[in-house]
Amino acid sequence: MAKNPEAQKQDAKMWSAYGLALNLGFMIVTPILVFGGGGVLLDKYLNSFPIFIFVGFILSMVAALGIVYVKTKDIVIMGKPPKKK
Repeated sequence: MAKNPEAQKQDAKMWSAYGLALNLGFMIVTPILVFGGGGVLLDKYLNSFPIFIFVGFILSMVAALGIVYVKTKDIVIMGKPPKKK
């Protein structure tokens, strides 16, 4: 049974929102794993327990916030109507 076009648009918007949420989740988790894991490895290698874990955590937060900011800015720009000349 075919859905009407309005229901298809709603479904497309819903799946787009799910995709965005999943994408943002990966964008936040990836820097935490990379910088946090790097900090743990550096601390083990250099035998300097908490220093690089904290540095990695701070770098991961800055990177994650920067990525989310850029992605949000792109989404807002895409949602605006084009400027008239």
